[in-house]
Amino acid sequence: MSEAMSENRLKRTISSALWAAYGDALGFPTELASENLVKERLGHPRATRTEQWKRLVGGRFGAQVSLPAGAYSDDTQLRLSTSRAISGQGYFDVEAFAKIELPIWLVYALGAGRGSKAAASSLCNRSTNWFSNFFNGYENGGGNGAAMRVQPHVWAASDLGNKPSYLVDVIRNAVCTHGHMRGIAGAVVHAVSLAYVLEFNRVPSEVEWLQFTDDIKSIPSLIRSDSELATFWAPTWEKASNQSLQSAIDKVAAEWEASVCSAVNWLGNGSLSPAEIYVSIVSGDKGLSNEERGSGLKCALFANVAALLGQRVGSQEIIEQVVNLFNSDTDTIATMAGALIGAAHPESKYLGEIQDETYIQFEAKRLYAISQGTRAESFTYPDMLYWQVPRAVIDSLAETLTGLELQGLGKVVPLGNVYSGKQKATAWQWFSGNWGQTVLIRHRLGLTGSEDKSAEDTRRATRPSSNTADMFDEPQPAVEKKEIAALGRFSRSEAAVSSPAVRRADPVGEARAPQESDVPAQTDELESWRGVDTQAPDLDALTNEAIKTFDPTMIGQHLLDLAELPNGVYLSVAYSSIIAKARIVRLRHKRKEHS
Repeated sequence: MSEAMSENRLKRTISSALWAAYGDALGFPTELASENLVKERLGHPRATRTEQWKRLVGGRFGAQVSLPAGAYSDDTQLRLSTSRAISGQGYFDVEAFAKIELPIWLVYALGAGRGSKAAASSLCNRSTNWFSNFFNGYENGGGNGAAMRVQPHVWAASDLGNKPSYLVDVIRNAVCTHGHMRGIAGAVVHAVSLAYVLEFNRVPSEVEWLQFTDDIKSIPSLIRSDSELATFWAPTWEKASNQSLQSAIDKVAAEWEASVCSAVNWLGNGSLSPAEIYVSIVSGDKGLSNEERGSGLKCALFANVAALLGQRVGSQEIIEQVVNLFNSDTDTIATMAGALIGAAHPESKYLGEIQDETYIQFEAKRLYAISQGTRAESFTYPDMLYWQVPRAVIDSLAETLTGLELQGLGKVVPLGNVYSGKQKATAWQWFSGNWGQTVLIRHRLGLTGSEDKSAEDTRRATRPSSNTADMFDEPQPAVEKKEIAALGRFSRSEAAVSSPAVRRADPVGEARAPQESDVPAQTDELESWRGVDTQAPDLDALTNEAIKTFDPTMIGQHLLDLAELPNGVYLSVAYSSIIAKARIVRLRHKRKEHS
């Protein structure tokens, strides 16, 4: 790749990340809202730029909080979680994503859907793994919660033309929370749509949309190519859903084709404006109904439609149209469309601020570096051998000798007021994380020690009668704009990508004296494979070889070899887990045959 092409992809990756966050932030106030409610929240009936607004968070007994201009919701939160879980070598640590990121996200989630929160809650159970998260209703989870967060897999992809190289991780990510093929297929379609934009510098047209049917149909073969998905997830899914993977995919592929054909008919209507076409496509495909509104598959189509129409009216204009189509899933369609629009039109400007813009840019640059094969930083997670989710999620914010810590992620410093509602022992407050993100955390009242001076009791505040509660949990007040913290939870290398903010000294980093107790035991485990005279092992090949015979000598030799490599502990544990579970499945089948 030439230097010009490389620079072009960097700009498009950063623009894609920022526009995705912008669409989320602009659409957040209008999500599931009527025109009257939007007017109460914003002071006017349409969202045209990001601005401060108020929302009741934490459910009926929560608190009324002020959200700063550019505040984003679960879409961008989980996109950043996905990004952190991709190591500097391009490896997606699905275990860390499922067992650390998702459970801890529950304590700072903002505007999250019930399905994603149910999935994250289930993953808090020690016995539940990413490929065994079959909670009640999992097989019916076809929402857009997976599709909205998978962009980092594409931004980090080294070969956009090699779809399996990133789609397997997209599927592994999706099945952590979503078990219906609409949710999984929606994630796949959005991923290949974004990859198309980055590869060809334009949004896909109707012709490409129909070709994406083949990508949906490739899902079973992609699942079979992954040992854990094929061995553990797929058989359990087929039993739980009472259908074969192939038949489920065939239905969803046919549904996609029908939706695309309907959209193509509307796009060919020359008498309608782009705004009218968008409304007709969304409403005609049941995108305004309670049953279909959040479909992952349909939101992937609506995002493509919006991105295509944006070429006629402009990027800002089409995003405004998306977020102001009330009763549609405004923020998620806008965030997915924004990812496509930003990648296609990096010169386009948006109106308003984006919360944590510097951190979002940092992550985009890091993922770009990964795509180019250069050394990049890795986020340092706790050692998975010893990690345990707090028994009560509200205890995720903990007091340590060196200050407050959001367990699993890093040190945090409180900002602004403490908000309390009708839950007497619960409070919400903004915190600045030393990894660069600003989060509003639900925690036990009194933990931060600042309640006496700054607690803002909203229990008696007059609330607009129609102001709906955050259906799921969490808040956000206005905070001062400040330099982003040094990303202290990332392991570094001399050649690692870094943003300007990372090079500067950081007030949080300075206040935090390095101490042995503050350094995770496995910091060195995440060192880059580059610089080590060995190649990253192919776990799939090793486990497939071992599972054929379960030869003890072979398995022992594999473990000894893995233990000598960087990431040795993690690789050995992952290998042992796969072998043990495959052995259990094999023995179970043998018992059934002899019974």
